[in-house]
Amino acid sequence: MASAKVWASVIIVILIIVGVAAYYYAAKGGGGATTTTPATTATTPAATSSPTTTAPAATSTSTTTSAGAATGKITYVKIGALLPLTGDLASFGKANKAAVLLAAHDFNEYLAKKGENWRIKVIVVDTMTDPATARARFDALYSQGIRFFIGPMSSAELSKIVSLIHQGYKAVVISQSSTAPSLALKDTVFRFPPPDEFQGKVLSVLYQHDGVKYIIIVYRNDDWGRGLSGYVKQYFTKAGGTVYDMIPYDPKAANFDNIVEQARTDVQQLINKGVKPSEIGIELISFEEAAKILETASNYDILKKVHWYGSDGTALSQAVLQSPIAAKFAAEVVWKNTITFSITNKTSKVFCTLKKELGYTPDPYSLIAYDAVWVMGLAIEKAGGPKASVDAVASAIPQVLKTYEGVTGKIILNQYGDRAGSDYGIFTIVKTPNGYQWKIIELYKYLENKIVEVKTNPLSCK
Repeated sequence: MASAKVWASVIIVILIIVGVAAYYYAAKGGGGATTTTPATTATTPAATSSPTTTAPAATSTSTTTSAGAATGKITYVKIGALLPLTGDLASFGKANKAAVLLAAHDFNEYLAKKGENWRIKVIVVDTMTDPATARARFDALYSQGIRFFIGPMSSAELSKIVSLIHQGYKAVVISQSSTAPSLALKDTVFRFPPPDEFQGKVLSVLYQHDGVKYIIIVYRNDDWGRGLSGYVKQYFTKAGGTVYDMIPYDPKAANFDNIVEQARTDVQQLINKGVKPSEIGIELISFEEAAKILETASNYDILKKVHWYGSDGTALSQAVLQSPIAAKFAAEVVWKNTITFSITNKTSKVFCTLKKELGYTPDPYSLIAYDAVWVMGLAIEKAGGPKASVDAVASAIPQVLKTYEGVTGKIILNQYGDRAGSDYGIFTIVKTPNGYQWKIIELYKYLENKIVEVKTNPLSCK
């Protein structure tokens, strides 16, 4: 028989091995981070604009007689929210932050009513609309044991997260706004807007509806801009239209004078060839730098005679509204922007709650973010609650979506875990007694593949 000292040494070695194994599991895989705290009175956290925020979801005192609730302990499953609170998509980030916090509050009320002894806690961090920062923020949350994420919003940011997952990181990610076709991959990343290939088709249908025969595409020279512009060209050309020019630009440029001058030259050339201004369109595939581009374009009368279009990158952008010159020009030319947009009997309540909190019209991606939190929460519940593994939650999401109908309608995924299609709202800026505001004027009907006029506001708030 071994001596007492030998046995003591063996026990110490075993404890060290177990500790190392537990640390490795927490750092590189397994379920999401959980914490257990006493139940507290339900409160709703106020959304702020701070760059990096830990935003706990509301908790509720359990009053049921279930065994877990009777202990007075609540276990939290943490969900990271990677949002652009600053940078090129800052105005979108603020609305999306309010949406994920509202969704977390509502989902926790749902759990409380069921007598569950766990809740979700949303941790909001600022990606600064920067891919490198998004990766760093993701890595920081991941090192804390968080395995479930909402966002990031831009495809350039999401691509950095996808690369980590393909390197072996175990996480479930739902992006509410990434649409780049290059990210249509079979993994644990889900994207709840339709991909850009579908938006390219929608824009082509819109051009044809407006009688446009020639289009000039001005686009951000990044993965998203190149991808969407390529699909616009593909579908419009297939439909018999002509893409007269494609003008890439650096979004970080000091000014966009040369870009706008090139567009002006193209329009003049077409008119000189006998093309009617009403048959010419300019497609601006941009983020919030669109405000500067529109300001520059406003200096040329000839550019006010043709059709102008945008996309989901600029629809409902507050940056454009905040520029009096850009907003005036957008209203004059009826600048049409497309963005996924579906309405259910749940939409109005969430939309109006967000609008009241923000003081302006929230973008449809914030509504998708609301749905994303709910779907993630329901998948965690279906997969076993606080102890749910990454793989189990990823497998549960398609199952949840079979019966889930949220504020953005039914979400049907394609083989890559991306939304297959949806209706699209067509928004423009109009002048009102209260200044310039965004307004939905048309709707692309997915099942009918056509544009219809919107005569009454489907999201009016009292």
